[in-house]
Amino acid sequence: MRPMFTVLFSLAILPLGAIHAAELSGTWQYEKGAEYFGQLKSVPAPAWRTLQISNGQLALSATCIVTLKPQRYTYSDAFQSLAKEDVDEPSLEKYLLKNFSVSLSKATSYYQASTQPSDCNKPLRDFLVIDNKLIIPFAGSAFYSFVRSDAAGSKAANASASLYGHKPSQLPFNTASYMNLCLATLPRIKGVPQAIEKCGPVYFPYVAAPNGDVLTQLIGTHDYQKGGARHAEDYANPFAHKLHPTFVVLPPLNDILLVRVDDLEPGAGENRDTMSGAFLVIKDGKVTDQINRGCIITKDYICTDEDGKPQYQLQNTGKFQKLN
Repeated sequence: MRPMFTVLFSLAILPLGAIHAAELSGTWQYEKGAEYFGQLKSVPAPAWRTLQISNGQLALSATCIVTLKPQRYTYSDAFQSLAKEDVDEPSLEKYLLKNFSVSLSKATSYYQASTQPSDCNKPLRDFLVIDNKLIIPFAGSAFYSFVRSDAAGSKAANASASLYGHKPSQLPFNTASYMNLCLATLPRIKGVPQAIEKCGPVYFPYVAAPNGDVLTQLIGTHDYQKGGARHAEDYANPFAHKLHPTFVVLPPLNDILLVRVDDLEPGAGENRDTMSGAFLVIKDGKVTDQINRGCIITKDYICTDEDGKPQYQLQNTGKFQKLN
């Protein structure tokens, strides 16, 4: 048996990765804000009501991508400002239980945002995951709470469309964030992108191959040029040109599947113009519509631009209706 002091010393020098860190990845919806001392009767909501975190990164916009690093939890580190105001851990524990229904006793780690020159993520800098809530302290004594969303699972379970064995990615689906947080990280073998699960649960990318399932066959043999995609001469069809579309399946709208397809194979020497990405609408086993833009697909299946302006609405007919 090892002496007790040896065990304690070993625990003291354990790297952070050896300590269980609560799962941060996923989609989080804003719940409420509050201020400890009661100086603010109402705390203004953050600019971002939905947070999506994948691969340890948070994308707040196409130009604001923040790396979140796990830190060992100690009260004095995570809540420096309150500690300096002589607010001790039991007092804050009582406050958080009353106002947010979370207990600090479950905190073993927290996440800290990397320094951003533009400070674009202010005030979202420290993140505590406790059960299914995300607690974000800011401005010294204020807090935001976000709750974990399971929009992908619930929508898929209540839909009648088949997923053909694929895991749905989550809504809202931001094309720019998907490209930055997930597509950019895909490994390749002989130039061909490889499917991974580390982008989940926000994104579950798949790579179409000729020996795949019915949905994969549909994606790999579709004529994207006919649907209006740019640089799609050899995407009529991809399999015929030995190409492998990368795609994600979004939660179905009743009996309709919405799939995002991207071309990530510029070829040797980067000498091939890749196809612009496309969204395919699939109903009754057929492609019924295609739009060729980098949408943000909302929970209501509205395609908006980066400024949130609605562009198209997916209809139960299997068609996108133009909104402006």
